[in-house]
Amino acid sequence: MIRLFTLDDISAFSSDTVYKIGLAAEPFGLRDENVTSFPSRDELCNEALVATQNGDYVIVACECKEYNSFKRELISRLLLEEYESDEIKDLIALHAGEDIADIDLTGHSLVPRGSIYHFTADGLYCGFTAEVLHGRLTCLPLDFLRIDEALTSLVEDVLEPLDALSRGERPPIRMPEADILTHVEQMVESLSSSELRLALATGEATMWVYNLYDKVPALTDRISFVEVVDEDGEALQEATAETESVRIIRHAREAMSNSGADMGGAVSEIYSTENENGKTLYFAYAAIVDKGTAKAKKITTTNPEDLTAILPHALSVLTSLIKAKAEKSLEALSAAKRLYEDDVDTEPSMPTPPAKDKPLSKNMMIGAICALALAVIIPVILVVSLVSKPEPTTTTLPPISSTTTTAPPQTTTGNNIFSPTDNQVTVNPAVTEPVAPDVSVSDTSAPSSSTSGDFTFYVFGYGHGVGMSQTGANYLAGLGWSWADILAHYYYDAEGKTYIVTGEKYPDKITYEGKQYSTREYLARALEAEMPSSSNLEALKAQVVALYTFARYYNAEAVADRSPVFTAKLTKSSHAFLAESKTPTPNTYAAVDAIIAIGPYIENNGVTALTPYHAMSAGKTTSYYNCWGKDSGTSVSYLSGARTSIGDYYDENFKSTVTISSSELRALASEQGIELSGDPATWLSIISHDAAVREDIGYVSSIKVGSKVMTGNDFRIKLLGGRIRSHCFAITYTPTA
Repeated sequence: MIRLFTLDDISAFSSDTVYKIGLAAEPFGLRDENVTSFPSRDELCNEALVATQNGDYVIVACECKEYNSFKRELISRLLLEEYESDEIKDLIALHAGEDIADIDLTGHSLVPRGSIYHFTADGLYCGFTAEVLHGRLTCLPLDFLRIDEALTSLVEDVLEPLDALSRGERPPIRMPEADILTHVEQMVESLSSSELRLALATGEATMWVYNLYDKVPALTDRISFVEVVDEDGEALQEATAETESVRIIRHAREAMSNSGADMGGAVSEIYSTENENGKTLYFAYAAIVDKGTAKAKKITTTNPEDLTAILPHALSVLTSLIKAKAEKSLEALSAAKRLYEDDVDTEPSMPTPPAKDKPLSKNMMIGAICALALAVIIPVILVVSLVSKPEPTTTTLPPISSTTTTAPPQTTTGNNIFSPTDNQVTVNPAVTEPVAPDVSVSDTSAPSSSTSGDFTFYVFGYGHGVGMSQTGANYLAGLGWSWADILAHYYYDAEGKTYIVTGEKYPDKITYEGKQYSTREYLARALEAEMPSSSNLEALKAQVVALYTFARYYNAEAVADRSPVFTAKLTKSSHAFLAESKTPTPNTYAAVDAIIAIGPYIENNGVTALTPYHAMSAGKTTSYYNCWGKDSGTSVSYLSGARTSIGDYYDENFKSTVTISSSELRALASEQGIELSGDPATWLSIISHDAAVREDIGYVSSIKVGSKVMTGNDFRIKLLGGRIRSHCFAITYTPTA
């Protein structure tokens, strides 16, 4: 049984992180009834001890402010051995630079000895998984921006292997096509630049390359595939490292000679043998040969749960070996060309090839196993962006003009929308939208050549930008808009199939985190945690309807049965909730009472609508698909974006600038398997956006980073680690050298 433990009093930011963890673990057996919160660390640790004694797998998540001290207490209470990881310290040092003196390296690097690490992008607040008594325990930080990398490791290195082993299978070895494509494009680029051809011996990993022949046009021009068969026709199931290093080099050499290519490459199967300590050693090789040299690199592990990472990592190693060979060849060609152009009388000579590597040496470098940075596809449906906002970064953008609109718009909803004879109102008002003021950035033209410099991101808005803007709603309420006008504006449906339905009797109670609350109390505590109670009353009412609609959306079964109690999907992983030690304000209760008396929710085409919201848009909202893609199958015509949110322009946090050096960006990209080289001015290229700010600035739907294309939201969250506030941005590059 998988169980998820947290503490009671956590922030909205942390609640969203719990939701992410739940989505990642749900396919492997985590159920809502097994998500539990505790009033104190002591009670949580006691229950974790009991659960692991019973053979359960427990995931414990804690906020960063007490994460390091909590790890130490947890390790001690579970009788695990403390260990300071040098790998975590090195990762922190790589990112911290001069600030490392201010970091508690001991606290951040503390893990149980022998555990699996779940690295974050910058090494701070890393997670771990350890064997405990008869079960397992994972500890993770409640940090929405850092959790993605740790969850990738958790799924790939723990959950999927455990799932396969429980069925008596070898853990699945898979590599998303996007990551394979990156490696293949790098291979082809290296071979093309050096005018070399490569032959690959066919195998499980190299066939991943073959299967992309139709997506990389130059692949067949530079890479051929050769089937190499051993004389006995049988693969060795167990072998010494010495034998297999010879064997994989032979396969690479035969592929080269049989095809007439300039180089040969191969990736072995996964083999096993027993080491000197009596443990089973699992290993594989990546090899590259040319006419003068041969090299094989070994990837090993003694943990059967790491088997999923061996072949993907071997393919990555093979890509690096091919690139190194190609660069040496290119250097030699360039040297020869320079001699020729300088009219040297003698024939241009090629550099002497290095001595042949000794593949049988026991001192051969062993490639370290590392968790492959795969994207955990977690369709984030609701991300609550309204948390304590940092002070805005000083921006170099010119000030926005002071254009204002004082009169509320006229809508088709009128004053009789709650008529008992017709309780449906089409969310399609003919509103008069104010014109967005001009916003400009400095010249974005890049210099022709440089070796290093700074990227400046001009960022607009705060949050994912989908659905209702809380800042914009408050502004519109101040202009005289009603809560219904606000909702009708932000959840506009061009197809006319989305309605505000009124007159429903809300359920008597809502079960949240295993405890029943009156619906009034539930909505008040959720509203107080989601939006400042000082907001305009009509804006608060709009937020209450969005909250109730969200609860209704995830309780379709209870709705159909007209149950007086909603129970499903309502945990702290769903949204923020005010702790019982605090009391909602009178303004909050006033908004809730007013809405309960009317009984509204939003419906699309006969079913409850999905109602995400965010802190502040970029002046216009963006579409569900721009942010999260079309793979979910959700029908969201009412989340098509482009809804003007004029109030956001006047908020002090509307604009921000963030500067990242080329060396920082290169390191961040490398962690995602993206290699950046050459002139930094060529590294980033925005391919498409929705023009939310103006024709040349909008929420970025796709951006090219080096040779890889990714979504703007993935670039913001996964590559930049959330350093910028939204995926609506423009970029300038300034060379320093």
